[in-house]
Amino acid sequence: MEGSVQVRMTSRSTFGGQEDVLRFTGHGTVEKTDYGWHVHYTVQNTEDGASRMTSDVKLERESGRAVLVNEGETGYGMLLDPAVPTVTEIREGGKTLALNVATRQVAADLGGAREGSLTLDYMLMIGMQPLSALRVTIQFKKEESVK
Repeated sequence: MEGSVQVRMTSRSTFGGQEDVLRFTGHGTVEKTDYGWHVHYTVQNTEDGASRMTSDVKLERESGRAVLVNEGETGYGMLLDPAVPTVTEIREGGKTLALNVATRQVAADLGGAREGSLTLDYMLMIGMQPLSALRVTIQFKKEESVK
């Protein structure tokens, strides 16, 4: 699958035993690369219509890693590597929070002609203390070209 796509994203986060589910829809692009895949998309929260997010994801075929960059004013970058824990820094309100990232799964199925998916399953921790477990599932559907 390559080109313009419709995007449906579900983000499940568990914090303190409570699960929060957010759903987003939008548009993006999927591109096959020498290293794997490059996915770029902009989505809006389906519940409030206001929360908007633009993300850029590079998926490395050989290592099974994903480099995720959430763009914007409060944007951040994160390396999701199932083989080793990583660290990400999130800046907000003039402060920087360093979080450890334990990746459980990076799974991409983007080889189909019309549809594909991406799953990112990871845990954010302060030190070794779990903060939030996240499972982001993204469904892609090839957009029809208008003639």
